[in-house]
Amino acid sequence: MQTVPFTRVGDFLGFYGLEDNPFADCVHPSYFFRTEKHGAALRDMMLAVEFKTALGLVTGPSGSGKTLISQVLLRHLDEQGQPVIFVPVTPGLSMTGLLREMLSELEIALPAGIPRVQDLLKLLNNYIVELHEEGHRLVMLIDECHFLSADCLHILRTISNLETPDGKLVTCLLFGESRFVQRLKHPSFESLLNRIFLRCQLERLSAEDTEQYLKFRLMTAGRMGDLFTPEACRVMHEKTEGICRRISKLATLSLILSATHQRPMIEAATVEEAAARM
Repeated sequence: MQTVPFTRVGDFLGFYGLEDNPFADCVHPSYFFRTEKHGAALRDMMLAVEFKTALGLVTGPSGSGKTLISQVLLRHLDEQGQPVIFVPVTPGLSMTGLLREMLSELEIALPAGIPRVQDLLKLLNNYIVELHEEGHRLVMLIDECHFLSADCLHILRTISNLETPDGKLVTCLLFGESRFVQRLKHPSFESLLNRIFLRCQLERLSAEDTEQYLKFRLMTAGRMGDLFTPEACRVMHEKTEGICRRISKLATLSLILSATHQRPMIEAATVEEAAARM
């Protein structure tokens, strides 16, 4: 079949009746697909906030949907009027850097000069106590927590110590790769691990979940009918091993490739060809 070059970016969306790219490389709460594990993780983190626990933890393979869960939670808490901040962690982040990031998210002015860790921690603690006196409590969502250094983890332990007889003054919800749990089993982190009352581990999607993931995202983007054949879904699961980010990447490449050839359905051969280009 003769190929038809696109005249503009996104033509493949219109070809399949899509309002936007359901598999875009971004974190969009509207596209949150609730498997049993993903739904349980969201529920348990909400319970961690409701029960005023110090720490909650969601782990899973890279690309399994941890950040998306954090964004769904962020939106929900914000809509409920809950004071909440999102703190992304980068490799090599220092104690000072972590505290600066938290204070920046809270829009707290930093002292002049080069403040000490103790000064930054005092600013944060004072803010948390003031919130409590006003009848509120802070929730921190810490993404990519597996990058936290030992010093930063001890800062989190210090923050989690803030409490009154009624409960903890702040809840930190951690999101990171599965290997993070192994680090916490070291004796030096025992007190931190013991503060994690609710913990969830995300899993790779099953073949059935992969097919439903594709259908759900397509429907959310405006496509009501099937687009991937059952065999294409099977190949999709096989090539991506059920990792959400990989599924989205391969699905996007398959959409573009199939639309380029003006194929009404995305078949297994197209997914195979797209996978060879990843």
